[in-house]
Amino acid sequence: MTHTSNKLSRRTLLAGLSAAPALATAAPAGAQTASVLTAAQQAQAALKDAKGTKLVLLGTAAGPVPGRTRQMTSHVMLSNGAAYVLDCGLGVTDQYARTGIPFSAMKSIFITHHHADHNIEYGPLLIIGWIQGMHLDVSAYGPPPLKQMTEDFMRAYKTTVDFWAEDLKMKPLVSVNVKEVSKAGLVMQDENVKVSATIVEHPPVKPALGYRFDFKDRSIAFSGDTAPSEAVAKMAKGADVLVHETMYVPAVEKYIREQIAKGRPVKFEPFMAHMKADHTPIEDVGRIAQEAGVKTLVLSHLTPAIDSITDDTWRAPAAKNFTGEIIVGKDLMVV
Repeated sequence: MTHTSNKLSRRTLLAGLSAAPALATAAPAGAQTASVLTAAQQAQAALKDAKGTKLVLLGTAAGPVPGRTRQMTSHVMLSNGAAYVLDCGLGVTDQYARTGIPFSAMKSIFITHHHADHNIEYGPLLIIGWIQGMHLDVSAYGPPPLKQMTEDFMRAYKTTVDFWAEDLKMKPLVSVNVKEVSKAGLVMQDENVKVSATIVEHPPVKPALGYRFDFKDRSIAFSGDTAPSEAVAKMAKGADVLVHETMYVPAVEKYIREQIAKGRPVKFEPFMAHMKADHTPIEDVGRIAQEAGVKTLVLSHLTPAIDSITDDTWRAPAAKNFTGEIIVGKDLMVV
């Protein structure tokens, strides 16, 4: 069952999206909340009738913290029937499925950096995706040692893949096409999109990447995890959409003090020094978006990802410096 192209006909894509609500509803009782189902149905409806390139925020929470209402960082862009995944935090496979986009549409996966909330489900996405119809010529891009990580994961799951391949008479998934990205510049280009990368500041992680996707009808830039960076503003110059990581410092300070009071073995000053060296306060996010001249700023990778923080609380500090549209990201939101 070898495929040489991932491009889907509009009929095939719409058929997959039409079938998705029933599949989502059939999940075991208690596996999905009403809000997740509603968000999934809204995403499916938006994609079913979509014209042009669409971005879906699969996970909008920062940090490797399980059990929250928001999933860890991941995104998918759908253009001309092809799906491009950016980051693979915990939950990416389920969230991708909830959009109704067929796994056979997945063409490429991009990783910004090697922290668990961005890469922990990269391997599982490949295996489950393959079982669900992902094409064998999918490609992956990201910082070293992505090639070794991919090879190691495939080696670990060879027995599992071989069992499924024998049972279902499928050609086994042996590996994927991996290109490691270590510097700024062009990453790849195909019939739908040109992708470029920049180096961002996320110590001690090196390299950590931001990406820009220039589709025929719109451009979408992602900061990745970074301290305030002029490289992001330069990369995102004139983009339609900038998805930027966002830290609300007062809430982070309150949250960590509460965690320390509960016995978490961290110290306040070192923790906050780390956060300020690695992440971008929301006021700076607005400034960077204004400098880049983007049309729409999407606040995501929210730190802290606490539901009690209102959209207005997130939006107001960014709006001090940015005059364009500001969207507070939510899981399964279509932009």
